[in-house]
Amino acid sequence: MGGKASIYMVLGFSLIFLVASMNYGRLTGSAVDNNVEYYKSTVAHNIAVSGANMAANQIFIDKTWTAGYKDLPFSSGIINVKVEDAGQQKKRITSTGEFQGVTKKVVILLQPSGFSKYAYYMNIFPGNTFLSTGDTITGPFHTQGRLNVQGSPVFQGKASAKNGLKLLDKNSSPKFYGGFESGVDVPLNWSTSGIKAAAQAGGHVFNAGGAGKVDVRLTFNGNATITYSKRFDAGSWSPDSTVSLSAFAPNGIIYVEKGNVYMKGTVNGSYSVIADQSSGNGTGNVYIEDDIRYKNNPLTNPSSKDMLGIISSNNVLISDNLANRSNVNIDATMFAYKGGLGLVNENMPYSGTLRVFGGVVEYQARITGTYAGNFLTNGYRERIIFDERLMLNSPPYFPATDKYEVVSWLE
Repeated sequence: MGGKASIYMVLGFSLIFLVASMNYGRLTGSAVDNNVEYYKSTVAHNIAVSGANMAANQIFIDKTWTAGYKDLPFSSGIINVKVEDAGQQKKRITSTGEFQGVTKKVVILLQPSGFSKYAYYMNIFPGNTFLSTGDTITGPFHTQGRLNVQGSPVFQGKASAKNGLKLLDKNSSPKFYGGFESGVDVPLNWSTSGIKAAAQAGGHVFNAGGAGKVDVRLTFNGNATITYSKRFDAGSWSPDSTVSLSAFAPNGIIYVEKGNVYMKGTVNGSYSVIADQSSGNGTGNVYIEDDIRYKNNPLTNPSSKDMLGIISSNNVLISDNLANRSNVNIDATMFAYKGGLGLVNENMPYSGTLRVFGGVVEYQARITGTYAGNFLTNGYRERIIFDERLMLNSPPYFPATDKYEVVSWLE
């Protein structure tokens, strides 16, 4: 029996080793197959990513580029890229990479980089204008000129200037808490054709008809209505009319084709107000007649959808009236294409603080306060609090830079 037991034991171990050997062989084969498939998948994915980057680069160079790529040989595989209009000036790039029977896809969404992402942007910074002690900017700042500083203004976001920094004197000490960079080039460009077409399609357009110009007075009401009146040339104002904003401007765009806008009120919703066709100081100006506030304050209510763009082809000006003699509060991001944010009367008495929650984009800085030494004698101290929502969102058709940026990348 001992001999038979030994034979059975040898046969048993032989069978075990045979099965184990077969399993090891099968695992080795599967591992090789998996490695081959992983390699194919990785190469196909890399080809798709390369196609997406190549297409994005073409659009960054030429924003009108839509040709894409058809069966382009690349890294022993094939690239196919389609560029499509995704609406609201956005572009969608779909890049497909093929390698040895494996296909991978990458989809990226591009949109123009908005000027709304700046707390303060100025194209020209006049040599006689300074940001001074008491001025505080909480978000990104940029000037295409030289940043002039007097005293100790505070920059809580990143600051940049194309032509460097100028200190008024040796005691000037700006506080750059987000850093400072020189040599950054962000040109100020804007075409009104897109926003005008959008206003005609689903917004509200004021035009002069046979008159020379039309001025419009707007009061936003917290119940999502608007009260407006208008006058042609130097005529009388029409009676006030109050209507629902959802019916008045469904897509949120209120466009004055040639004239000025006088505005104030409480904004409930997302809107852009445009005063177009600058002619010196005659048209293309927006006049702030009193506070403009959001009904739902984003600082205390993060889910607030209230957002306002004030867009002028000329200036945004603070009216010299009783309402504005004790601080001015503006919840909006403002864009002055050929002018800037300033005062109707630069000699108005000291009137407190000009507080902006949003941002200011202007062609040339204007005076909002006059100093004697470090003491403000006329106008306002300026305080700009950046609306962080503007890093990702903007009011309807707010002006954008010529460059696109990636807003989503899906693989």
